[in-house]
Amino acid sequence: MKFRLWIDALGTGAATGLIAEVLVLRMNPEVPQSMSGVLVGIPLWASWGMLMVGVPLLIGLAIFDRFRPKPDRWLAPQLFTIVFIIAAALTAVNAKLHAMLLSGPAHRVLVQDSVGWGLAALLAFLAAGAVRRFGSARGWRIAFSIVMIALPAIRLATSPTPSRQFLEVEPQPLGEPERKLLVIGLEGLDAKVLLVDAASVSYRHLARFREKGVRAPLTPHRPYLRWALWTSVATGTYPGRHGVKAHRGWDLPLVFSETLRLLPWTPEGSRMILPWDLSKQVPPPPATVAPLWSRLAVSGVTTEVIGWPGSWGEDSSLQVEPGDGTGAGLEPSIRASLEAALEPLPERRSRIWSAIVRDQARVELAVAALDADVKNVWVHLETLSIARRYHEPLRPRHTRERLFLELVMELVDGQLGELLDATDDQTLIAVVSPFGLAPPGYFERMKRLFGAGESWHTSAEGSPDGLFILLGEGVDSGRRVPPINPPDVAPTLCYLLGLPVAQYMEGSVIISAVTPSFLAAHPLRVVD
Repeated sequence: MKFRLWIDALGTGAATGLIAEVLVLRMNPEVPQSMSGVLVGIPLWASWGMLMVGVPLLIGLAIFDRFRPKPDRWLAPQLFTIVFIIAAALTAVNAKLHAMLLSGPAHRVLVQDSVGWGLAALLAFLAAGAVRRFGSARGWRIAFSIVMIALPAIRLATSPTPSRQFLEVEPQPLGEPERKLLVIGLEGLDAKVLLVDAASVSYRHLARFREKGVRAPLTPHRPYLRWALWTSVATGTYPGRHGVKAHRGWDLPLVFSETLRLLPWTPEGSRMILPWDLSKQVPPPPATVAPLWSRLAVSGVTTEVIGWPGSWGEDSSLQVEPGDGTGAGLEPSIRASLEAALEPLPERRSRIWSAIVRDQARVELAVAALDADVKNVWVHLETLSIARRYHEPLRPRHTRERLFLELVMELVDGQLGELLDATDDQTLIAVVSPFGLAPPGYFERMKRLFGAGESWHTSAEGSPDGLFILLGEGVDSGRRVPPINPPDVAPTLCYLLGLPVAQYMEGSVIISAVTPSFLAAHPLRVVD
């Protein structure tokens, strides 16, 4: 095999690996990035790029050269140009996708990187022309490859990733609320479920929320990161402040002293961009902003939080979920119907049944807390989301799935009824779903058609709006308001509880959901 092929292929692979290192560094500006760590990372990512990109490329070039030999075919310029063009496109996609998760300076540098890789592609093209014209010797070509490989390191040295720290908010008292609060996180609820699937008179509790409550579409921030969305709901801030992004973190101690919170999106998955399988998957760092329930708890309000997704550290408000795993608390007829409906659906039976049992235990805990006069109860239910994700009927012929989903809707409606029966007229009740579910797109359909990945019907990726529903005194009953964002939930709850809104909250109070009399009697107050 010709020496030039080795230089061209492995050099291109090394450049690819170093671009990946730059992208990972850009996505985690809160992680201290020491010069020693960066220098250690350079050989790791460069060698990884040589193996993952360079070796396959070398094999392809060798085959191509065998069948179409040419005495002096120099392919490095074309290869580097393609790599930098792909890097520019991938960086631009990540900049757009993660705008809400990165601070202003970090996002700005990521956009600049995209432009920089585009200019690098142009430089590779022009420099190659100059080398061909003025210095065609092997040494000049090797020097060209070295310069191209060094460009990512030069970019990193000349424009280091701006450091960023998350907002740190300890639980501080907000005062005594005027009434009880019940927040129901009903994952998977969207307009389709509420207005179409729940249109039947059989679901009378869902009908009560639909007809008597204030309803607003809840637009999720992108990308879809489940824990990030639920944390935004609870804190009133975006991930760029509260710090919770994915439901996992990654430790790479050879390079980084702290846990990586976010990996860039790539077509084949984010984890593959970390070199040599040296990273360890770990729980993500906890939120740096106190959730609303913690601020109520330190105000002396009795609080229980049951199953709320996110990373909350040692939050004492969180309720450990008991349960025997059998679903003994389910009503016998609905239990028998669900078990029978799941029998012909073996591929997802275990996961769905676990969710059913877990949600029933959560409802029982929440009802017990409300009966014990706990003033602040947050409970998260996910059976609807899991059932819809894998067994929602998308075609008229999907009779089995439709009957199963009707049973799940009956179960969820009954659970909502149990929670409502445990409240009084003075309780402020909120139902939150930060994202809906949508049929798979064409790309996902094609992947499944050829056997790539698991079979499913719906997805939260690219999801439609979720829902936010309010019920209680001061709420303008039956009103439909414009779309809101996840951070709007916490300040709105504060206001309706007669409490001041924390200044650091990035959301807004949904004024259009409140009656004029309540607005007149409760001027908006702001505290730290």
